[in-house]
Amino acid sequence: MKLNLLIMFFLIFIYIFIPGNIFAEDISSDTFDLDFEIPEVEKKPYSFNAEFKISETIKGFDEDSLLFNQKYPNGRDDYTFYQTDLNLKFEGSYQISIVKLYVRLNGALYYNDAEDWENDRRTEEAYVSLLPGPSITLDAGKKVLKWGKGYAWNPAAFISRLKDIEDPDATMEGYYVVSGDFIKSINGPIKTIALTPVILPVSRHINDEWSMGRDTIWGCKIYFFAFDTDLDIMFLSGEEVKDRFGIDFSKNISVNFEIHGEAAIVLDYVKYITDQQGNLTEKEYDTKNYLLGTRYLTSHDTTYIFEYFRNSQGYSRGEMKDYFALVEDGYQEYINSRSMAKISKSRQYGSQFYNKQTVMKDYFYLKVSKKEPFDILYFTPSVVCIYNINDKSGSITPQMTYTSITNFEFELKTTFLFGKDYTEYGEKLNDYKIYASMKYYF
Repeated sequence: MKLNLLIMFFLIFIYIFIPGNIFAEDISSDTFDLDFEIPEVEKKPYSFNAEFKISETIKGFDEDSLLFNQKYPNGRDDYTFYQTDLNLKFEGSYQISIVKLYVRLNGALYYNDAEDWENDRRTEEAYVSLLPGPSITLDAGKKVLKWGKGYAWNPAAFISRLKDIEDPDATMEGYYVVSGDFIKSINGPIKTIALTPVILPVSRHINDEWSMGRDTIWGCKIYFFAFDTDLDIMFLSGEEVKDRFGIDFSKNISVNFEIHGEAAIVLDYVKYITDQQGNLTEKEYDTKNYLLGTRYLTSHDTTYIFEYFRNSQGYSRGEMKDYFALVEDGYQEYINSRSMAKISKSRQYGSQFYNKQTVMKDYFYLKVSKKEPFDILYFTPSVVCIYNINDKSGSITPQMTYTSITNFEFELKTTFLFGKDYTEYGEKLNDYKIYASMKYYF
């Protein structure tokens, strides 16, 4: 199967570089004599921008939740958590002839009652691009590859880190890759075709999240623009990773109405499942994940983003109940005998498998935002709802953004969690969160 795929991608690669006149019809056209000059605009070889953000986060712990008891079996003196963050982000590029350098740096300094002042510095992206022609790009370095068409989730984004579902627009850290983009415009139902091959090397020093030893991971995305629809086909393969295949699409039904979707298959995926006693078992199967969504803008500047996500790699309702039973038994055992055996085991399973976002199988995501309601300039309120279909729990986040001052942005949002016992959101560490931030762009 892999050999057939490689042959197919090779043929597409050759096809892209065949001269366009082989496929184009011989159509004669009139010649226009345009006898005037357009003044050239001098383009600067460099560009940069920066963003400074200060934010405050307040969380109200749910002292009755199982995950609170798992983390704090002795309780806390203060059931309200405060954290102050200072964040500086820099983005810049410089181009000399066909060589372009790009970098995005992110530095954070934060304080809370558990860790005092701590810092986190990272290079989110840093790569060099070769641009030998308008339809050819070669990149090498640390880069974010934005595969997939979903807003909150991207099951087909094989070479990307998971989005933060509470802030899908946040920038992410890339991986070290060598990639290219080869684009061909043609006549016919298929207007554009593009090939994006990717090589992701793995060692002890780079991309070590992917494998325990040395490995070379191969990936590719093929893009088509056909019948006014964006289409992508992608795959990923390597010695130490599970082979996976995906497809996505996006189509504008009208000027204000768009639909999109993704589907992905991961072969021989291994899921680790615990029972109520803490016995861990493995289940190996081919997962089929998919997403369907829409984006609609009304005539009154109200935007609706709605998505359904099927996470075949997630846990069922019964499997999550077994995990929560293990957490509860571990906590009761600690209260009765001060034994940390079960609670330590549940902590280990939680950090590795269970205490993560989108941990179950079926989810809805809805975001509604309104631009400048009641003629309040520079003001955009919105509300986000995430709903776990399997256990009927979720979160609601009203938020507002205000940009009345040039280069300043003010944001305020409050998240409320709801759900019964033994549900994903009902057993979260906190039951509400307040977040306020101010950004300055320069």
